[in-house]
Amino acid sequence: YLGHISEIVYCTIKSFGLQEGNLYAAYCPMAFNNQGAYWITNNQDINNPYMGSKMPKCGEIKEAL
Repeated sequence: YLGHISEIVYCTIKSFGLQEGNLYAAYCPMAFNNQGAYWITNNQDINNPYMGSKMPKCGEIKEAL
């Protein structure tokens, strides 16, 4: 569900300009069998929630919100 929630939060932030501090849209290309998925984070350091302990640093910041 994290992918769906992140998408909703992302759209809400972009649509209404909501933000408190720095937020980032991070992307993991390997999530969900290489379909890829975003998550919203308040840190520029990658701590991938999709790959967990297997690949915690997989991903990149795609956008500052």
